[in-house]
Amino acid sequence: MLVHNKAINKLAPADYAMIDREHKQLEKYLADLRDACACSQSAAADEPSCAREQQTSCQGRIPSFLFHIIDLAGRHFDHEETIMLSRPHITENYEYFRIHRQAHLDIMQNLQGLADQYFSATKKAQAAEVYRLFYGKVTSLFDEHDRLFDDPFIESTQQKAVN
Repeated sequence: MLVHNKAINKLAPADYAMIDREHKQLEKYLADLRDACACSQSAAADEPSCAREQQTSCQGRIPSFLFHIIDLAGRHFDHEETIMLSRPHITENYEYFRIHRQAHLDIMQNLQGLADQYFSATKKAQAAEVYRLFYGKVTSLFDEHDRLFDDPFIESTQQKAVN
């Protein structure tokens, strides 16, 4: 996940500490997700080296991973929006804030959809493949959000605060 360190370094110290801590939690979550199923690390998860017991173990852990990201992201987005609204020139009617908030809502909806999709997919697909696909999509969602919203928003609040 792209953690926009250059931009978040410009936040107030308390805001920076909160966002930095949450980004570290998200990064740990993604690393844990990537490494959760040993079978997902091999080139072909359905090879005989991925024993049925391993597959069963991986399948059993999927629900907690799927719904934990929804909790982490929801709390992070709430904090991020609170920080945005604490800026003197930002209100809920500020267009960029509304677009940014909508992006958060879209990500949450996407995460819920992915959780539903992958939770039901484990009954049909190899668990390792579900982990790989979910990891790739979640990483992509957060990287895109950072690039399109978080970095530009933090930069814009700093520029207006200085002027």
